[in-house]
Amino acid sequence: MKVDHQLSRLEPIVFNPIHGVKQEDWRRAPEGKWSLAQVIEHLAITMDVVTDGLEAREDKQGMERRATPAQSVMRHTLLGRGQFPKGMRAPDITIPSEDPDPELSAANFRMAVERTRTMVDQWPEEQQLGVFLHHPILGDLNVPEWVRFHYVHSTLHSRQIEKWLAWLEKQE
Repeated sequence: MKVDHQLSRLEPIVFNPIHGVKQEDWRRAPEGKWSLAQVIEHLAITMDVVTDGLEAREDKQGMERRATPAQSVMRHTLLGRGQFPKGMRAPDITIPSEDPDPELSAANFRMAVERTRTMVDQWPEEQQLGVFLHHPILGDLNVPEWVRFHYVHSTLHSRQIEKWLAWLEKQE
């Protein structure tokens, strides 16, 4: 199933490129950019916020998708093509702290992935397709769509991590 594959790819997408990076470097960042620890914390927060919202709707039935035509186009662009629109900013609730603990950020991300996996494993397919949580730019998303969002989102941040690694290399 596509959802399982995408969930299983989240940790490698994020952690494989940074294998061997010193813990003290996780807190370094170019001017005006997030540190590695902040990127990982942001991904963990995003997954937790989504899972909290979906779990709060677990017993809802008969939900219908709410989305404007523009949100539908954005949803198909992001989820279908795997591209974030230019200028898309993280919602305030997902902004990382100024100096997160690297080990805690990594652990929280891994736990968020497992928490999402547990939900996917426990919810029947019709429930996964019929429970929606609102995204401010994409409209309502169901569980498989949120997993796809996390996959695309992690991929976006893996490119950010690659740029961060190139920056770090120039600092040494």
